[in-house]
Amino acid sequence: MASEHHHHQPDYRRTLHDSVVQTAEELIARTVGVVEASRRFMELAAELDAWEDEDLLYFQEIDSRSDAFPLGIARRQWDAAALEREDRARAQFEASVYAHAAERCRSLIRRYHR
Repeated sequence: MASEHHHHQPDYRRTLHDSVVQTAEELIARTVGVVEASRRFMELAAELDAWEDEDLLYFQEIDSRSDAFPLGIARRQWDAAALEREDRARAQFEASVYAHAAERCRSLIRRYHR
């Protein structure tokens, strides 16, 4: 029965905060792309119900601008030439927003780290 209330447990929120920090650090280090990170941030924002967070709202904007790029399982639907083209376009998009995105990530880390 208790599982219905797990969203309110401090441990669960702390885990989500850790995930925000980890994703932010990975974006800054470029081990995760801006588009992938944005999608993760959207899942975390939903779990945290953090839709007033300006930094997460920035990534919501990025997510809506980049949701056509094939990532993960969606890539199976695309042929190689199309994937190459899309990946090139995504790389250009990510390069164009990286500096801003990294700045937002530094802000998220400051607020969400333990």
